Amino acid sequence: MIKKIKFQDLHKIIPLSLFLVFILVAVVMFQSCSKDESETDSDDQIPTEAPITEFAGKDDLPSAVTDDFASESVELSELPIIEEETIAETVPQPTTQSTTRRPALSNNSQAPDGKYYSFLTGFECTREEQQKRPVSVMINNIRQSLPNVGTSHADIIYECIVEGGVTRLMLILSDYEDVPVYGSVRSARDYYIDLAQAHDAIFVHAGGTDMAYVQFRDRQINRLDGVNPVNGVTFPNTFYRDAARRRTMALEHTLMATGPGIVTGIQRMNYRTAVRDDYTGSLNFYTRLTDMGVNGTTANYISVPYSNGFQPEFIYNPDDGLYYRKQYGAAHMDAGNNWQLRFQNVIVLFADYKALGMANGYLACDLTGTGYGFYISNGKYKIIKWQKSTRDSEYNLYNLNDTDLYINQGKTFICVTSTVYNRSVVINDEIKDYR
Repeated sequence: MIKKIKFQDLHKIIPLSLFLVFILVAVVMFQSCSKDESETDSDDQIPTEAPITEFAGKDDLPSAVTDDFASESVELSELPIIEEETIAETVPQPTTQSTTRRPALSNNSQAPDGKYYSFLTGFECTREEQQKRPVSVMINNIRQSLPNVGTSHADIIYECIVEGGVTRLMLILSDYEDVPVYGSVRSARDYYIDLAQAHDAIFVHAGGTDMAYVQFRDRQINRLDGVNPVNGVTFPNTFYRDAARRRTMALEHTLMATGPGIVTGIQRMNYRTAVRDDYTGSLNFYTRLTDMGVNGTTANYISVPYSNGFQPEFIYNPDDGLYYRKQYGAAHMDAGNNWQLRFQNVIVLFADYKALGMANGYLACDLTGTGYGFYISNGKYKIIKWQKSTRDSEYNLYNLNDTDLYINQGKTFICVTSTVYNRSVVINDEIKDYR
């Protein structure tokens, strides 16, 4: 069911200045709606026209008002908007015992209840486990490279757009040593570095763009590279080519890494294995499963577009309260253990992607500043804000009233898609088969 509010209520969720811009844009769009749109999407850049499917999302999002990418001619009455939330019933109360607030100054401090909690999952842990530095692993996700291996072990998975309208995954996990295989490992893009730095993670990859290597050098990123030496050091005990994949796949889909091999590589480079002393984490967690309240909008089915041709799905299973992922029309599986990927939390963040005008179609993605998105958990969703001060800083998630967002404990999938699609994310109460 898609909930709406009336046009005259828009001012409740959109600041006055943006509301005026909204009206101006609408007038221009109305005047041009009769013009014939003949633009077609290129395979090597972000589409300029988002597919109109079914909405329970936001124009909804204030960023839609000033989106530089949007080129559709849409009248005000066609814009999907959601029911205004009652803040008092949906915002977590950080002073109660139901939340675990990350320490304000240093992660060396205990939580208010005297316990330690994982920065990645929110589960209770020892101080040593909390302080352990995670790794990030770049994983291929193009159809020709499937199945993925090792993905189900991740605490957090990021998915961003790369050239050609496809995506690449980045795993974040702290218990990486005993995972038999990760793969296939692929090359870095500079904006994935920004996300890995938000977790103070050691970066595991196989090559990268020129922009990524500039960032590696200038920011002195701790990393393991399966293609090129790092400060003259190679990692033959960390990466290998899978012979079985080589028989059926292109070479770029065959590089794998192992958990023990990552440990060996980290030791060889003498990288720090504890998080920074000033690290405070990017996520706040509840200490028990928490519903969003009566005003949390039902979210049994989610579809997140990354291009006109790729829209993976998350389907809620009320039996275990998790969201099961599907892509390319099938369950998204980890071939290492035949496990379908499933998550307690799904977060959608809208960011500005821009084509760089190169023949290879490389993109830029700005992950600093502020933006909007969705938080989805336990069969409900809400609109949120994100903020990241610098490329190396942690990021923060907020409710619409600027209080800290708290999320449920468990694994999290974070979709970083383009602001092109801020009116094309599908969130509804439809019950579907997650398998």
